[in-house]
Formats: sequence, structure tokens, C-alpha cells
Amino acid sequence: MHGSQIIYRNLFNAVRDNKDSCLYEDVLMPWVSNHPEAGDWLRVFATRAGSPFPTATREDLWQLYALSRVNEILLLRFQSGEADGSKWLGPSISLDQYIAFMEALGLSTIKETSYSSFYHEIVRVDQVEDKKEPVFLIRTFWPGMMLGSMLFSRAGVHVSAGCDRISKEVAETSTLYWAYRRKNRPVEDLSQGWGGNSQWRTDFRRDYRIGDQLYFNVDGTEDLADPAIELRDDLTQEEWVELVVHRCLIITKKRHDDLWPYSYAHHARFDL
Repeated sequence: MHGSQIIYRNLFNAVRDNKDSCLYEDVLMPWVSNHPEAGDWLRVFATRAGSPFPTATREDLWQLYALSRVNEILLLRFQSGEADGSKWLGPSISLDQYIAFMEALGLSTIKETSYSSFYHEIVRVDQVEDKKEPVFLIRTFWPGMMLGSMLFSRAGVHVSAGCDRISKEVAETSTLYWAYRRKNRPVEDLSQGWGGNSQWRTDFRRDYRIGDQLYFNVDGTEDLADPAIELRDDLTQEEWVELVVHRCLIITKKRHDDLWPYSYAHHARFDL
């Protein structure tokens, strides 16, 4: 574990171990007050310039990942089912309290009212009869967060769509990559398989919206637009784009576990 991650791991443990109803007042907001350096660093990172996006050191990515681990355990409260196969529903926190905590750190809440593959994580799908029916946003279970022009966390949503757009059986149950924890679907990130300290030295995935351009997994070393790219795991170029954009398969009915999307990057126009 890097030194910059310690305060986040301590917060993660405090959130995980807290079983009463005063998490926001007794743990989260005191942590913000006691660690102003966390919010200061995030605000500076949000304003970094780049061409087209800023560079980040390995330590930067580790620090962002540590905060994302805290974020993912907080989001358990807004997912259906029980965490860890127990009766624990997740941390006792309201949506308003969650938003207040994240915004106190310098993040901003995503306010998109139409479905976007950039801003939204598909949680539930209503399959409509018309196979080509576009995706319609029905409900938001939890809000997404931005850090400047960088996507920090996608909103979890309930959508309707035709099966040519999104397949319910695939989108709801396929492995979600670049994710540490969800209640009701398999997840995978690069922390898995490492020990308690080493697993925190995981790079955060960075996506950016700059103008009408979207940049997915900008620290990936292989551009999916490169005609000479080597494609792995029996997926086509289009299927890899599907996985990298959505972080899971949403249509493709192929093996979805134990894939390796982490080195692939993708660039596209904003899907208005």
C-alpha cells in the first residue's frame, strides 16, 4: 500500500465496521474535516490541464483507486439484496448524505437525464418487444460522480430497450470489469488475487469527456481503433469496444469471465 492510500483504507475499514445509523455524522464528515488534504488534492487533480487529457502518475492512480474502494462500499446501500451473503444491506447512508459527502470532497453529481453509455452503469433492464427500440432511462438507483472532466463513478440505472440494443440476460449478469464490489453480479478488477496491502496498489481507470469527445480507459496502452491491434479471448473488435465502453458485455453472448480488457483504450464521440 502506498502512503497516500492509508487514510482511505482507514476510512474504508471504518465504513465497513460501522453498524449504527450515524455513519454520516460520526464517520464520513469528521473524516472530511480531519483530512482536508484529500479534498485539496482532488480539486487540484480536477483542474490539471492536458492534451487532450492530463497525465497521471502511478501514485495518482493508486490514490484515486483507494477513494473508489470507499465509494463502492458506500454504494452497496443502494443495491438490492444482501452484501457478502449476510443480512447486512450495506452502510447506513441516505442518497442525500452520500451526495453531500462526495461533493464535500470536490466531486460533482452527474445530472444526465437521458441514457448514456459513458455516464451510466446498467443495473436492471426491461426488455421491450421491438428489438430495435432505443435505450430509455427509467430510474437512477444511485448518482454518478465527476472529478472535473474525468468520470469518477457511473450512475446505476434501470433502463428499457430492445434486445438489439441491450440484452437483459447479458447486461444484468455479465462480469463487470474495473469494479471491486457489487451485490448481484460478478465483478473483477486488478486488485483480485493480491494480498491485503498489495491489492490497494491498483490503477484507477480514467475516462474523460472533453467537449463532444469521449475517452475510455485513457491509460490503456492498446488503441482499439488501431487496425494492427492484437485481439484476445475470441472477441471481435466491435465486441471489445462494447466491453470497454460498458465495462461489461451488454449484447454479446460469449464467455464473459476471466477476460483481459485492461490494456484497451477507446475514443468516440459523445452518444447524444
